[in-house]
Amino acid sequence: MGYWVLGLAALVSTVGALVGLICVRQSTHSVTQKFRLVWQVAAAVCLGGVGTWLAVFISMLGVAPTDDGLIRYESTRLVTAGVIAVVAVLAALLVLGMQADLPRLAAAGLIMGLGTTGMMYVAMNGVHVRGSVRTAWWAVLVAAVIAIGIATATLWFILRRTPIRVLIAAAVLFAVGTLGMHYVRLAGMAIELDESIARPPGDDLFGFLVPMFVLGMLSLAVPITAVLVAPDRRLRTAPTPASTATPGTGPSGAFDAGETMVIGTPRF
Repeated sequence: MGYWVLGLAALVSTVGALVGLICVRQSTHSVTQKFRLVWQVAAAVCLGGVGTWLAVFISMLGVAPTDDGLIRYESTRLVTAGVIAVVAVLAALLVLGMQADLPRLAAAGLIMGLGTTGMMYVAMNGVHVRGSVRTAWWAVLVAAVIAIGIATATLWFILRRTPIRVLIAAAVLFAVGTLGMHYVRLAGMAIELDESIARPPGDDLFGFLVPMFVLGMLSLAVPITAVLVAPDRRLRTAPTPASTATPGTGPSGAFDAGETMVIGTPRF
């Protein structure tokens, strides 16, 4: 379908990763565990659901074993793979916590990377053609190493108090690593066609991805809107005139009865 498919996949992955990183940063400002978890769930949907799962299968629009493009997907496996990706990122964020702890970072990166690998394994088993599909183990292992590496690096950026331009660079690296992991797996995939076999069961990927793409964009719109309005919620109440009055004075500015003024000693 042309290189625009790869460009669209990279753009979706970058935007999903960037919104996810910003959501995690917003979670550090939450004063309660409940709202912190809400931000983390939003980040998991953006990073795992949009930045990884949706971007990978957008790129699959450009993959066809034959000129007629007869390739089908099991919708159940695709949806299951998306859930695995989101749950893996959420679990990694919960394990990571709020502290710059190296063991926690390593464990969280391993969980997120293996979750991404599991997502790819489940999804690719849902690919059907008129023949057989096999994937070399070397491709699976190399892709797993890349997934763990990019997950650990992304979580490391989360722990750092970096400006937005650095988060954008991290999101771009996330997209490059995610699509690189995907294409390594494709490089190890072997397809043997057999025209005598009946048409494979499953759905056309384009028809499946159109509603998923719309849903993914809506899932990004919600946290983006929340980020835009979140600063207003964190503003502290402005001091009242009474609180800014001279210590030891009443509303009229005169000293209250029973109060003692100590010159040169501020009262807080």
